[in-house]
Amino acid sequence: MPDNTSATFVPLVSREQAWNKFAAAIRLYAGRGRRYSFKQLANGAGVKDRVIECALHDPSNVDFRPMPFEAQMSIARFLGAEFTNEWFHLAGQGAFDLPDEDAPTPGELAADIATEGAEVVRMAADGVFCGEDRKRLRAIGSEKIERGQMLVGLTERRAA
Repeated sequence: MPDNTSATFVPLVSREQAWNKFAAAIRLYAGRGRRYSFKQLANGAGVKDRVIECALHDPSNVDFRPMPFEAQMSIARFLGAEFTNEWFHLAGQGAFDLPDEDAPTPGELAADIATEGAEVVRMAADGVFCGEDRKRLRAIGSEKIERGQMLVGLTERRAA
């Protein structure tokens, strides 16, 4: 039998930090004046209203109940990567949405990424990025990240 007292380990992220961040992220997306009502969130994610309600309490509150892992993942899947990034950064990581079945092929994605890279090279040819260049660079950067994430997602999906 393992000895759980032989060493004192402190998790990098406390349970309270994790629950508070997850609850704060839910409140950004669900509730009065938000993208979804709590009922819509519950129905969309397949998680009981009461489970969500109890998880939104502060962990020190007597009404707090930890949300089961499968419920957390269901909510994350329903709300998407933007939601997940609100709390996942506690782990020093980020999330991205996997592409749909009708996503471009890896070759199409790679061609788009190369075209965007060539556009950046043309802008940088004179060694100066003007105001318009900087605006376009921001858009290109976001597009390249999104396409790169889709490429990773496609390769993972096809390997499975």
